[in-house]
Amino acid sequence: MPLKSQTSCVITISNVPSTKRILVIDVGGTHVKLYTAPNTPAIEFVSGDKMTPEQFIHDINQYVDPTSFDSVSIGFPSPISGNRILKEPVNLGEGWVDFDLVNAFPCPIRLINDAAMQAVGSYEGGSMLFLGLGTGLGSALVVNQQLQPMEIAHLPYLEHDYEYYASEHYRELVGDEVWRQSVLTIVDYFYQALMPDYIVIGGGNVHHFTQLPKYVRRGDNDKAFLGGIRIWGNNL
Repeated sequence: MPLKSQTSCVITISNVPSTKRILVIDVGGTHVKLYTAPNTPAIEFVSGDKMTPEQFIHDINQYVDPTSFDSVSIGFPSPISGNRILKEPVNLGEGWVDFDLVNAFPCPIRLINDAAMQAVGSYEGGSMLFLGLGTGLGSALVVNQQLQPMEIAHLPYLEHDYEYYASEHYRELVGDEVWRQSVLTIVDYFYQALMPDYIVIGGGNVHHFTQLPKYVRRGDNDKAFLGGIRIWGNNL
């Protein structure tokens, strides 16, 4: 069965044949990144709250030729199941739930939550909680090769939810220092509640931290590419 988000599944970290060309697409609230090959800089274009799925497909075709790839991995900021988007994304345009991404590409695709894709790329064994700091807050848990995408960022917290107090909007509202302390408090709560061996913090806003707790590892956005490759290496 294909790798699904919102359900746990076995991750078998194995090599994909070097002859297989995989286009990895990391969809964020402000930018889309296209990874076309190892050790090659990502191609970026703007996303945002006006980007519909039709515009998304149009923009991809402006930068790459999808017919030159054997398969496509897409990390998307919303709950996913069975290669389908379950909920309209908060920071993008509308129409994603009813759009058929599978048939919008000329080759097989695997659609996975964006935080889950980075988590797969960041995983180094044991139990790991991945938190993605960007426009919002993504999360995924990996325990002994089992991936479980999560939506803990949307649990109620103070006057809003956890995502609000870790978001780019909150950072701009209160400033870096208050925002950093808010994020570290949330990270500690999650660490105590879920008890992972380690936490990886990725996403574009991790660069605002010069120091992190000893149980936290600094992530790298380019791990999304490795995650996009690894999900095709699974023997599921």
